[in-house]
Amino acid sequence: MAEPAISYEGWRQIDIFMRKYLQMIDPLELTYPSGEVIKSSAAQSWLVDNLFDRSRWQRLPTARYSYRVMKALIHILTVAISDPEEDGISDKLMYHFTKEIVTSQKDDLASVQEKCPVTYSAPRFDVAQTVTIFETPHLLASGGDTGHRTWPAALYLASYLCRGGKDYIENRSILELGAGLGFLSIFCARHLGAKHVLMTDGSDAVMALAQENVKENGVGQVVKTAILRWGESCVDDIIPREQNGTDSTQYDVVLAADILYDPKDFPALISTLGQLFRRWPHLEVLVSTAVRTESTFKSFVDACRKKMK
Repeated sequence: MAEPAISYEGWRQIDIFMRKYLQMIDPLELTYPSGEVIKSSAAQSWLVDNLFDRSRWQRLPTARYSYRVMKALIHILTVAISDPEEDGISDKLMYHFTKEIVTSQKDDLASVQEKCPVTYSAPRFDVAQTVTIFETPHLLASGGDTGHRTWPAALYLASYLCRGGKDYIENRSILELGAGLGFLSIFCARHLGAKHVLMTDGSDAVMALAQENVKENGVGQVVKTAILRWGESCVDDIIPREQNGTDSTQYDVVLAADILYDPKDFPALISTLGQLFRRWPHLEVLVSTAVRTESTFKSFVDACRKKMK
């Protein structure tokens, strides 16, 4: 008797799992398909072919990460299988699991510092609407490494723009502050119809990586990069005017995500925002941030209000 096809509910669970797996969510926090779904050979075959077979796909998570995920899947399967004569763990899954064990035997520090592809999917959209960012997601927020990964506030802002804020972006010119590796700027160019995007950050090293991500996602015609150090760089030098004093690009919106973590940076940030508003008085600014402490967030709001008086 032929095995039944994967059910609608099964595909729904697999889709959620796939999106989070490609985003390299901590394996302990992943939403795994149920044992009933993955104990079918059809589901196991699909998972291997699309998520674990490195001979078929180049942009997969690290071997160290996929080993941990497959280990969890095999545990779920072991618990779910009540009759080994009817169900089992496929040879193909075990083969790739064994390969990942071997491949993942690296120095722990090298694994933490390894640059790897992390694929983000637009919420409630077709899976084809993705952005792949090469980053080091396991680096701690220390030693100036905060720009080497994509932080949650950027994902929340992208989610907001997808679900109801597309009018901020479509056919408009966007400037991003503290862009890091470029997820938000690339997302706006690739999926939200931005006319022009200027991605800025204060780190030369981070901007070099961001340029690689722009190329990887094929948005080099729309997204440009520039070094902009708050409080130090002159906006007029970074974005020069035409010889007659006019702007070749009229920026409409400033985006910023997770840039409010250090109050010492607020005066410089507000100074740069002031330059931008003097140049383009009708700018709209969207800032997404994790409120780590109420006092830190309030100090930024108070400083902005004081500047506006």
